[in-house]
Amino acid sequence: MVRGALSTLSCALLLLRGIYAATPQTMRAVVVTNRLPAKAGDFSHVKLEPAWPVPKPGKGQVLIRVAASSVNPVDWKLLEYPLGLAGPKVLGFDVAGTIEAVGPGCERLKPGDAVWADLGKSSKLSPVQLGAWAEFALADESQVSIKPGTLDFASAAALPLAALTDYQALKKAGAPWAGRQNLSIVITSGSGGTGVPAIQLAKAYNASRITTAASSTNKALLQSLGATDVVDYHVSSIWDELPENSVDVVYDNYGAPGTADAAMRVLRPGGVFIFLPGKNAATSKHPKPGVTQIDYGLCDSSHHEDLDALAEIANAGLMKGVVQESFPLENITQALNLSFAGHVVGKVGVQVARGIPRAEFQLPVIV
Repeated sequence: MVRGALSTLSCALLLLRGIYAATPQTMRAVVVTNRLPAKAGDFSHVKLEPAWPVPKPGKGQVLIRVAASSVNPVDWKLLEYPLGLAGPKVLGFDVAGTIEAVGPGCERLKPGDAVWADLGKSSKLSPVQLGAWAEFALADESQVSIKPGTLDFASAAALPLAALTDYQALKKAGAPWAGRQNLSIVITSGSGGTGVPAIQLAKAYNASRITTAASSTNKALLQSLGATDVVDYHVSSIWDELPENSVDVVYDNYGAPGTADAAMRVLRPGGVFIFLPGKNAATSKHPKPGVTQIDYGLCDSSHHEDLDALAEIANAGLMKGVVQESFPLENITQALNLSFAGHVVGKVGVQVARGIPRAEFQLPVIV
């Protein structure tokens, strides 16, 4: 019995030693090495560096020990443009992990805090922040939020950029719609990275009818998240299925050209059409009188208060992340290829921390 107790104590001490070990000088990090834009789908210049220098937090910054991240389409789209990505640069937007160290002037967060963030800030010195696909990542304390206690690291890491985009877009469209009765919203793409949190947010904001488009294989999943109507885009169009003047908000998170014109028939006077500009979407040149059109623009990841609001929603049991498949940092090219191929349900996960059971990184998908 004594020997067993000592063995248990030894394991606990080893675990604590691993958690509170001194910060190493080097880390594994996924780095883009090329200095010229790459062709679409060419990830040959994305490499795992086994001994990349661990950054040190400066004034107002925190160092995060990364547990998990995920792949957003913008992660690989950025490789096609010379937007401050002249290598070498550590990649990755979404991060979930624990605070390793804080720089001077940090008062809100402390070492050991479980946090999440979108490393998507931009500045004159650094057009794109990034840095999540590494064992340690720098962030401004002002952009980092306490991770929802209801979400494990993998689920939390699937949300920051996509959920922030949805949260800010729906706010521009008037959410939360307190006191509104029978509010109807269309989310044009349901099963992808922004669709999954958008449906959950619309439900949390008391929308009565939530219509989206997806493959029939994802209908059950989206209904479990809150969608009331799921149109199989292989068979029909949202705009053919909805009556005239029946929708209050259209959130075009897919962003295809011509969507604004198609949506005008179903929008009520006084309604809102808001779109993400990624696929050359634009406002309608012939809008219905009384309909407000909004170009969302770019996500603002600089304020932790937005993530705090999302954490409150998640902690109320109203939001979760969906990870179709996850890959260890060593297999980042496979993760990028899967995202690039399209039709990912939720997000592609990136497992950064070693020693965490893989089951934590494989969330069930209902099909």
